[in-house]
Formats: sequence, C-alpha cells, structure tokens
Amino acid sequence: MGQIPMQSPHLTLPREPSSATQPRTALVLGAGGIRGCAHPGVISVLQQAGVRIDMVVGASIGAMFGLGLAAGIPAERMVETVRVSRPIDILRFYLGGLNPQGKNPIARLLRDAGEGKEFSDLEMPFAVTATDMESGRQVVIKSGPVLDAVRASICLPLFGRPVHLDGRYHMDGGLTDTAPVYVAREMGAERVIAVCLGTNFAAPRWVREKPWARPMLQMLGRQTHAPTGRFPDMLRFTARLYAASCNPPMPAQDADIAIWPDLGPLSPTSMVGAQFALERGFEAGREALAALSPGSH
Repeated sequence: MGQIPMQSPHLTLPREPSSATQPRTALVLGAGGIRGCAHPGVISVLQQAGVRIDMVVGASIGAMFGLGLAAGIPAERMVETVRVSRPIDILRFYLGGLNPQGKNPIARLLRDAGEGKEFSDLEMPFAVTATDMESGRQVVIKSGPVLDAVRASICLPLFGRPVHLDGRYHMDGGLTDTAPVYVAREMGAERVIAVCLGTNFAAPRWVREKPWARPMLQMLGRQTHAPTGRFPDMLRFTARLYAASCNPPMPAQDADIAIWPDLGPLSPTSMVGAQFALERGFEAGREALAALSPGSH
C-alpha cells in the first residue's frame, strides 16, 4: 500500500485555549497497521505525566488500543502486549479472522478489555470508525457490542474477513480518514490530541501518474449487487478504494495537538517492526508533553 510522507516536525502545536477552565480532552488514535504499536508508548507517557483523557476515538489499530484505554486496561499492559507479540502472533491473529478468543497476546488484550461488553459498559466514552463496503464511506460506531465494532475497525482489506453489523458488511476504519478528529468533536471534545501514523491506504504512484489507471480501477471495482463479504467482493472493494485514494488528505489537520511518531519507512502491512514503533511512540509522547501547558494536564 502506498504511503504519504510524515509531517516534519512530528508535532503540531496546540491552539490557544478558549477559556481558563480545563477542557474536555479526547485522544484520537489513528490507523496505520503495525505502525499503531506506537500508540501504547504515547498513552503511557501521557498517563505518567497526568494528562487527563476524557474520551477516546480509534480507527483501525487505534481502535484496539483505544478499547484498552477506554476499558481501563493499564498502559503497562498494552506496552507489554506489544513487547511479547511475535510476528507469528500478528499473522495468526489476522489469519484467524481477528478472533478475540485466540490464545495469542493480542487476542488476550482484546478479550480482557471488551469480552461481553457494550460501549456503555466502558469507563469512558469511546467510538470507533469502520468502512461500509457498499458505500465506501466511513461510519462511526459507539453503541452495541464493543468487540464486534473493534473487529470491524481493524479488518484490513484482503487480510481479514468483513464484519457484518446492522445488515451491512464493514472493513477497516482507517481507509478514508486515518485520524478522525471530527468524531471527537461530535462527542463534545473541546481539545483533541491525535496520534497520527500517516495514510495507510494511498494509491500507488502508478495509479496517480497514469490517467487511465483510475478509470480502470473504477470499472474493476463496479459492484452490481450488495456485498456479501466474500473474496471477489473484497477485491472489488479494494479496487474502488485505490481509485478513490489518489489524493488523500493529510490526517488530523484540525486537531489541537497532532503527534506524529517518526516511523520512517515502516510499512503498515509489515508483520515486523512492533518494537521499533513502540519506542518511537515513547519518543513522540515525550516530545508532545512540551506542547501541553502545565495547567492543561
């Protein structure tokens, strides 16, 4: 999958606060595949510094770690999950249909955070995004069984099995907007801290440069019936996504603080690099603390 370059520097400074009162703060955890292993590092640093988080929004891999945060799972547990997860654990998790009943560390984290829970059972307001396979639009899920919603949000095209919710099939929540700040605003956030990992589904260069490529992909992706969640429908869905992602917007431009871990060339679809991403998350979190005024913690 193509990527767009990271911003530099890797931190967008906050806007001026509108009042002297402590704002309701949302943490938006962005999409990015294996790059999302930076999230526990950022969360750990913010928690240790006493930064108050009132609500959390997750897209794709951000939904998994966002569920941990919203469910009250200690940051140290999420950090440890990344540290003990081997590439084979990550591969088995995806090949197993994102099954939270599996025995690997990722499955255990999801099970402990969300088994048998509705969104309303969590310790703080939480929302995830997913992509409707028929319309290609990003949808927001913040009610109902939380594990089903997270499974939909982290279901990468061609890797996972689409998740059937409310009569429609859904896939990865970070395909059109990798850091959905607007969801946090709709939930009432007055200050939004977004952890951005780039664009994990930008069209490859040949699609952007060849005038015939986009119409060809649109033709290949034409859907003449409601998606069934089977592999041919996933291929058509993927073709439509590539056709629509020739000029993806830069994520989180309207966040108050945007944190960009320096993840270099690490691909979202890699099965290795979790430890590297985690350490970059720690570094980015520490850098972000300087942008948070003492009174805003």
